[in-house]
This record gives sequence, structure tokens and C-alpha cells, in this order.
Amino acid sequence: MPELSLSEEFGRLVREWRTQRGYSQEGFAYRCGIHRTYMTHIELGSKMPSIHVVARIARGFEIELSELFRVLEERGVTVARVTDEPTVR
Repeated sequence: MPELSLSEEFGRLVREWRTQRGYSQEGFAYRCGIHRTYMTHIELGSKMPSIHVVARIARGFEIELSELFRVLEERGVTVARVTDEPTVR
């Protein structure tokens, strides 16, 4: 299975948790103070939100910001440094 990027895995996590908690995408976006179309881009992994938006999402889930990062780390998400050679998929 190909490795997911940080934005893809973050989006997958948000979508999983949102659906598990029974929120519609529109309802959860409103709860977080984020436009619905931006939430769509986040969940698809096509946009990586700023740390401020990630904090809003954590508050929307009523969890600590660190919990989001802990789960991403457990899933093996890594961030390449700018100086790293690009990987071919």
C-alpha cells in the first residue's frame, strides 16, 4: 500500500472521526468555524490546514490538539524535510 502524505492521512483521520461521531461534513465544518468546501479539501487531502485551523478541528472534536498529532504519529505519518530527495511513487 502506498504511503499517504501528511495531508492525505490527516484528511482521512478527520473524515473517520467525523463520521464516527455522526456529524455531517457541513455540520462539523460549521462547528469548527470552517467553510464546508474547505473542509471537503481537508478531508480529501488536497489542502493542508494551518495550525490554527487544526486547533479548531481539535476543538470541534472536543480533544486536545496533541491527540490529533499522536494518532497521526501512531499511523506512521512522517514529514520529509525540504532537503530530502523526493520519493517516486
